[in-house]
Amino acid sequence: MRSLLALAAILVAACSAPESSQAQSAAPQAEPVRIEAPAWIRVSGVEQGDVLNARAEPDAGSEIVGSFNPGQGPVEIVEVREINGNRWGLVATGEWGGWINLHYAVPVDLVRIQDSPVPVGTVCHGTEPFWTLGLGPQEAVWSNFEVEQETYAITESESAASRPWPWMFVLDGFGVALLTPGQCSDGMSDTPYAWSVLVVSRNEEGHVLNEGCCRLEILEEPNE
Repeated sequence: MRSLLALAAILVAACSAPESSQAQSAAPQAEPVRIEAPAWIRVSGVEQGDVLNARAEPDAGSEIVGSFNPGQGPVEIVEVREINGNRWGLVATGEWGGWINLHYAVPVDLVRIQDSPVPVGTVCHGTEPFWTLGLGPQEAVWSNFEVEQETYAITESESAASRPWPWMFVLDGFGVALLTPGQCSDGMSDTPYAWSVLVVSRNEEGHVLNEGCCRLEILEEPNE
């Protein structure tokens, strides 16, 4: 009788135990990282053979203006909106913007310029007059209608006093670039940019102020 009771106890314990050691050691699923603009993401959670659509408006029924493949990235998020519990990110899709559902996005860790929040490879543009400022890890390259690819060392990188923005880069022998996050338009296209910029330089006539927009240029472009 005692042996039967002991056997029954063993069977009950076995039935109530986890099925495997893997089940015992499995960690709880982590909460997804909340994405705020500007941000850089990779497409995640989309099955092979499917795509993540970019839409004209932050709405699942809106017109499709582009798409991204599974794992595609980095993709730059210019603006974030939350609508009916869904979070949407505005991305550049060629000459215009499109919205993707951020449920299918994970952040990408990019190399930043010195101690700044600005990624290496960010390029700023201005129109009328046309100019370009490319920002590398230690140097910046300036071009306009008068000069082509002048290189200047970035000697200082810091935020405004007691403020997170704008972020200042001092370009030795040239001037300063002040970057502020937020959707920006170049005035000639519908392409959304993640940063606005003021570039203060000096020439033989005095100081020159240029205004423009910046975005990460080493981006994965969407499918058409």
